[in-house]
Parts: sequence; C-alpha cells; structure tokens
Amino acid sequence: MNIQFTRFRHFVLIFTLLPPLANAQFYPEPLGSGPWVFSTYEQDNVRLSVIVRGINEPIGMVFVPETATADNSLGDILVTERRSGQVRLVRNGELQAEPAAALKDSLSVSQLFDINLHPRFADNRLLYFTFVKEGEHPDCTEDLCLTTAVAKGTWNGNSIIDVEEVFEADAWASHIGGASTRGLFLPDGTFIFGSSHRIELEKPQRLDSHIGKTLRINDDGTAPADNPFYATEGALPEIYTWGNRSVMGFTIHPETGEVWELENGPQGGDEVNILKPGANYGWPVVTYGRDYDGTRFNDVPWVDGTEPPEVFWVPAITVAGMDFYTGDAFPNWQGNLFVTSMMVGRIPGTGRVERIVFNGNGEIRRESMFGELGQRIRFVTEGPDGLLYLLTDHTDGVLVKVEPVATSAADQEAQLQELISQGLTEPGLFLASDCMVCHRVNERLVGPSFAEIAARYDADDETIRRLVQSIVEGGEGVWGDVAMTSHPNLTGANVRDMVVQILGL
Repeated sequence: MNIQFTRFRHFVLIFTLLPPLANAQFYPEPLGSGPWVFSTYEQDNVRLSVIVRGINEPIGMVFVPETATADNSLGDILVTERRSGQVRLVRNGELQAEPAAALKDSLSVSQLFDINLHPRFADNRLLYFTFVKEGEHPDCTEDLCLTTAVAKGTWNGNSIIDVEEVFEADAWASHIGGASTRGLFLPDGTFIFGSSHRIELEKPQRLDSHIGKTLRINDDGTAPADNPFYATEGALPEIYTWGNRSVMGFTIHPETGEVWELENGPQGGDEVNILKPGANYGWPVVTYGRDYDGTRFNDVPWVDGTEPPEVFWVPAITVAGMDFYTGDAFPNWQGNLFVTSMMVGRIPGTGRVERIVFNGNGEIRRESMFGELGQRIRFVTEGPDGLLYLLTDHTDGVLVKVEPVATSAADQEAQLQELISQGLTEPGLFLASDCMVCHRVNERLVGPSFAEIAARYDADDETIRRLVQSIVEGGEGVWGDVAMTSHPNLTGANVRDMVVQILGL
C-alpha cells in the first residue's frame, strides 16, 4: 500500500506556546468539597462525592482484589501520579502519606501513565506500568531523549517492590510532545499498550518504528508469534496496529470481546477505534481534525487502506480515558461507553464525561455530563461495587464516586411545599422535570436560585424565548456562572410555563 502525505509540517507553534498554555489553560480551580447531584437523561439522579483529594496529577488507578473489608467495601486503591512518578495508596477512604512506590528511584521515568493488574495477580501479585522513559539514543539530536516503556513490580500488601523494566519501545524522539501510553491485559494474557506519535509525521506510517502504534507483548516483554507483523521482513514484531496518534485508553467490549481504543486527535479528530490486528488507523494521513494552525491534514477523513473510527469528535474534547459500564447500580447505562474529556474546543474549564449509547448498528445517542464542575476529567472506571469512579487532572487531583440517588417521598413533599409557599402556581412542573436537583427557590445548588434568576431578567417575550431556548438546548452561563446543561427531554411549552413562573417571583 502506497499512501501519500498531503503535507509535512512540524508543530513549531504548539511548542512555542506550550509553557503559557499549560499555566493558563490546563488547570482550572480545584474541585470543591461537594457533593453534587445531577439529573441525567436515562437514569435516576446521580450524586458525585469526593473520596480523597490531594493526588498530584492522577492518571491511572486499579482496585486491589481481595482487600475489601466490612468497613471498606472497595478495598485498597492504587493511583498513579503522572509527573512525580509515584504510585499512591488509598486505604480505608484515606490517601496514605507515603507512596506505595516511587518509580523514579528505579526507572528512568519522565511521565508515568497506566497501572494494570496482571491476569494472575491473585497468584503472582504483579502490577504493570506504562511510562515515558528518558534516556540516550543515536536518534536524538538534543539533550532530551524519550521513548515508551513498560515495567512491572510486585505488590506486597503495603508497597510495590522488585520494580524492573520489561520492554523498551523503539520510539525514541528528542521532544516531549504527544506523550501518552495506556495499557491493557487481553484475555489471552498478552499486554497491549500505546506508543505515541511523538509529533513525527512519517514514522506512524512505517513498520520499522514503534512510533504511532499499538504494541502487543507477552508479560516477559517478548513479541507473541501470532502478532500480525511477527514474520514480516523489515517490520518490528511487537506492532499490533499502526497509524495511531496518542493512545489514551483501551477497554474490552462486554458482548463482542473486541478491543476498543481511545486516542486524541489534534484540533478535532479525537476518536474511538475498534482494533483489528494489522490494521492502519490512518494517522497522520487522514483525520477528522485540523492542525494547530487551523489547516487540514487531508481533504478527506478516510482513504482506502485505513480504518475509520467508530466514534469521533469535532471539535476535540481532549479525551483521556474510557470504560464500558456493565454493573447493576445504573441499569439504564449497561453497555454504554463512558469517555472522559479534559477540555472541549480548546476552551479551558470545559471538561466533562460523555456517555455513548450503541445498538447493533453503531452509535445512537450521546450525553455530555458533569460539565458544570469545570474540571479536567482524566480517568473513568467501574468499581467492584458497580459504581463509577473518576479522577480529576489537577495538582490537587480528586478521586470521585458516582452513585445513583433517588429522591424520597418526604423530600419531594418538602420541595413541593417550598414551591407553593413561594407563589409558584404549578409546582408539579418543576418536580416532574427534576429542576429541584440543581435549583432551589432561595438557595444556590449546582445552578442559581430561582430568586436570583427573577432578579436578573425582565419578563418580556424576547427574554422568555431566549431562556427557554437556553434550557432546552444548553447555554454558556445564561442562567448563572456555569454553562447551562441542555434538557432535550423537556418540551418547549412546559419550559415556557416554568420560565414565566420563575420570572414572576
């Protein structure tokens, strides 16, 4: 296959702007103390609450099996810190002061990413890590020289010992850009992980380099003999797929057993792919994204010989993690894919979680959730208790629990009486639409109070029309200090009645 590049540019602009952007864009205010209650489209109200905070740029986590107790149903939790290279232990709902491991003491870690349980963890207690490695190599012409690597260590119940490198990728580059690597053990016991594009425009489309690939190895670091290019002359035997940009996550489809992969695009073109051994996913020949200066990489987002994405985003949402939900706590979400976002359309403070619904033909529905928190959501996973858990990307990073919450009959009656006492003539509209999850008549919750809204706006026809549209379609802070969530399940007539009542307070 002969694929021609439409342009060959180096991303000078992003490196010129990277230091100020990192400070100005990447970290919003730390998450508050919570809890927060949100209304969702196909599930009862959900509550988000903080388990622990103070994790420095958390990026990956695992629940340690067989450590749950009557007082601690989750057991121990191990969380990786990206820049410190430490693994932190959460035990009995508290972040332990001493790290479970300081991987920079034994490995040349530039950035630590994923942590994975070995499939036989119950017997061998092994944990596997993916990281960006510092070193020296003839390919590098500057002081900084980086590649992707995999290491393992043994969990002794309190710390990780006997840490050693398992595999070093042939993906050396003399710049930090595009750093990412996630891993996953497959059902056959092999380990798959991503090796970044490193902002190289040729090597992701070459089989003699690990740059811009997903790689598959045995747990000892050797290449499995059934890898697609194992016996191909001139190709590296560890390559599983190629033309991948920045791999941010893997998960197994709960019904088909397929490997789904998540990767970041440039400005647009974040995507979810269903991996096929030996397949080319196109980077940088084709993409739904644009370069950082706004120009296109190609006139079309797909060409013969490359695999199109199963899901993609334009503009980019800066994807960071994903998981299929299979538990019982959220029955209406079973089989849904959850993808985390750190920033939408290059606008700070817009991170969220996206819930994607599929049928046998593909995607049929997509819901954006928790954007009101204004956080960079780095990671999502289903816990052993069937709840969802999130990590926020911050120097004061937070582990968050997502759980269902039902409004009791007593709470509903109290809310009804409050609405009646404040002069709302159709209080049932507000309760039926779950408005009281985020608002009160005289008290701020997620959104402003109804009294604040009444004081802010005049009850003229144009204002009512604009507010109705903002409620149904969503808006950027029209109702308060945070963006208004869309409510596609509400009818315009009902929303208009609610707006008229609120503005009449």
